[in-house]
Amino acid sequence: MSVEIPKLAVVLGSITPPQGDVIEARVHLGATKEVSSWELLLQNWDKKYSPGGTSPINVGMDGSISIGRGTNVPQIITLHVESIKCESTPTENYLRVSGRCWGERLFRRVVTKTYENKKGEEIVKDLIDYYVGLSHVRDSTELIENTDTTYTKLEYENTPVFDILKYIAGSADKAGVIGFDFRVAPDAKFEFFARNSKSSSVSLTDKIEQSEYRKDIFGVRNKITIYGYADRALPSDKDWAESLTGWVALNGTLSLDSATFKVGVYSVMCSSGAGAAPRRCRFYRTFSAENCKSGKLKVWYGSWTYQSGNWDWQVVRLYAPDSSNYFQANLPYDNVVYWRLADFLLGPNNEYDANENPNGAWTKIGNPDWKNVAGIEFDVQHKTTTEDMPIRIDGLFFEALRYRSMQEDLGSQSLYGLRELVDTDEELYSDNECMLRAKAIRAQLKDPAEYLTVRSTVIDYGTTPLLPADKIHVTLPNENVDADFRMTVEYVVDAKTQTLEITMELGREVPLLADYLYALRSKSDHMSRHKIARLI
Repeated sequence: MSVEIPKLAVVLGSITPPQGDVIEARVHLGATKEVSSWELLLQNWDKKYSPGGTSPINVGMDGSISIGRGTNVPQIITLHVESIKCESTPTENYLRVSGRCWGERLFRRVVTKTYENKKGEEIVKDLIDYYVGLSHVRDSTELIENTDTTYTKLEYENTPVFDILKYIAGSADKAGVIGFDFRVAPDAKFEFFARNSKSSSVSLTDKIEQSEYRKDIFGVRNKITIYGYADRALPSDKDWAESLTGWVALNGTLSLDSATFKVGVYSVMCSSGAGAAPRRCRFYRTFSAENCKSGKLKVWYGSWTYQSGNWDWQVVRLYAPDSSNYFQANLPYDNVVYWRLADFLLGPNNEYDANENPNGAWTKIGNPDWKNVAGIEFDVQHKTTTEDMPIRIDGLFFEALRYRSMQEDLGSQSLYGLRELVDTDEELYSDNECMLRAKAIRAQLKDPAEYLTVRSTVIDYGTTPLLPADKIHVTLPNENVDADFRMTVEYVVDAKTQTLEITMELGREVPLLADYLYALRSKSDHMSRHKIARLI
């Protein structure tokens, strides 16, 4: 296929190197995860471009590179010179100049600010206007597109602008799909748009000279566990002492007591019965495994008033996950009142350690795991009495646990093995929201990722260059590929061969559907398209 030889126009500050001085030009266009970068290798005869030369090139200059064919030479990048390097031999002299596009401004500033009840596009505009200084309007058209997401509260302290933009881009949604892209266009305009919403008009039909198709399972995840905000009670009615369901006595006899209680209408009573000393009450219940790395355990506990030297123990145990591996804490003693509130903080920071944390409430027995708490036991023994020794518990529940959901794909596990992902998202305010989020991520990650590398020296894009984050259609009959792929692009002009080689790194991904996460928004304040995050 016959095509025009490449044309190149370079501007570096007030310097415009002729195409004959350019040995190689390389421009890599990136979006969202990276900004665009570039590198030029120039002939540097008689120190022409060196400091003090006739056309000195210095770091800090702004400029542009335009690449095309024939009469069409569109601008590819607006650049900033960040590095120069002289390379010389006795017979050859070169200057290597490199840097990034004006997107490098996204890395200059850090932000200490709180955004409350702001739409995603409002936050992005504030960052670009007051911290970056890039234009986001082209021919009276706003280039920062509206999102469907309002952020309830975002707090930042010394956080890079680029990190905040990535968070907004990765969490905001539009028309039922989560995800935005951002880039600095060739004309230095900042663009922020819904992912996969832009398509390239360039056709690759009969223009692909070399391709590499690959499919991998590195990113496959088929068991998704999502934790939400720490505001969940277990059980949801905040009292396991209103019923004997699930309770088992190891020592003593269990009953519901409607005469002596602290909250509700019953307490759970365990009677040791009269007999030879010591007298012991021990009972437990199990439940689905819980992550208790944070939260509290609360219970009202009633027993005989404390008599020094007469008790062997009064303890509560958390099976983590079973009766051989547990955390144990002492129940409170009191000489005056019958009902005492036991209020224990959970998690590793509250473990007893004689050397590191002597004030911790929980002693480890065996090899317990806070992420896998699956039962609770009460164990009391009076060493001297021969009488019946009843104890009571009431108002028993866990609070400030994280909402959670786990979703699996057994078909994917069968094909690729068990591959887990665990994430915590503070914006999720119910188990149901966690479930919807987990389903969305499972649908996106359960299958292998597909990638293409496509190279060509015969693409003529006219005045509409290939841009990063645009979609482009690729057909490879031998690989059975016929689909749209999202691209990053690299342009390489080689003076020796007089070629323009374009390399596209193409990725195909399943959209992360916001419909899963926000399906019930209209029915709940917690699903009103509001998000909360904290990056400090």
